[in-house]
Amino acid sequence: MLSKYRSSKALVVSFALHFIAGVIGFFFWTGEQFIANQDAINAVLMKVEEPKTKRMNRPKRPQVRRQKANVQTNQPALKILTSNAPATDRGVVSAAEPTQFTMGPLNLGDNVGLSTESVTPQAMPQMERVITRPVKKVDSQARPKSRLVRFIERQEGPQRIIYCVDLSSSMVGLAPRKLQRILRIMSNSLEFLEPHDEFNVCTFSEEVYFYQPDFLPVSEVDIADTAAHLEGAKPVKSERYSDRDMLEALQEAHNRGPTIVVLFSDGILTSGIPNLQTIAQHTTTETRIFTMAIDMAEDFPGAVLLRMLATHSEGEFWLVRR
Repeated sequence: MLSKYRSSKALVVSFALHFIAGVIGFFFWTGEQFIANQDAINAVLMKVEEPKTKRMNRPKRPQVRRQKANVQTNQPALKILTSNAPATDRGVVSAAEPTQFTMGPLNLGDNVGLSTESVTPQAMPQMERVITRPVKKVDSQARPKSRLVRFIERQEGPQRIIYCVDLSSSMVGLAPRKLQRILRIMSNSLEFLEPHDEFNVCTFSEEVYFYQPDFLPVSEVDIADTAAHLEGAKPVKSERYSDRDMLEALQEAHNRGPTIVVLFSDGILTSGIPNLQTIAQHTTTETRIFTMAIDMAEDFPGAVLLRMLATHSEGEFWLVRR
């Protein structure tokens, strides 16, 4: 019984010792593998290629060619060695007569040679140099065109244009620089009119006033006079209760048979609330109305009314901004 107990105890101890040795061996083996792998990673070498040097070739020397200059001389064949520049007569002197040299008497006892007297060559002919400057032509089509000019150019055939400017009491509060901007746009459009077009200017305040009783032809004198007339236009406060409004000015302008009416106004009517039927009576497709406004919002009643006039007549509304 005692021997059996001892053999079992020895078996357990042997098993425990083998288990401890196995665990120690396992950790030792994995540590060796990790160290071996780490050494293998650190041992990797990379080869960096050296940058290639680009060979720079020196520029070739420009070739020199022989050109025959077309120069009127008495020489049978005169050749001039030049570069690639075109042939020219600058620096070429005609050799009509040989240069005279003064030589003294020769003495056979002395050294033979030229005398020490100065040589007086003939005076060289002076050459005239003519410099021509090309005249630069200014293309009128390259100038910037305003929206009004582009609208007029889209219309076909000869045009009869009336420029209507509102100078009533309601325009007194408008800044002078803004009014001058509108007038400059109108004056500038006159310079783009074609020879078969005609024009006139209408201003309305207490009364409707036309610059000329009839249309003016397109000429430099008439355009300059009309531009000066527009430049001096200023709104005046009327002493009357009410001024003539833009609908009355349009009615009198339509009686003259224009094809285009350029109307600048604040859109305020002295007759009260505008009637849509009245607006339709003053607008026809035979006369296109180009309305202009400045210093107002798009939903301002005057701007809405000006847009309606342009829409019913197949024209265009321009709210001029900065």
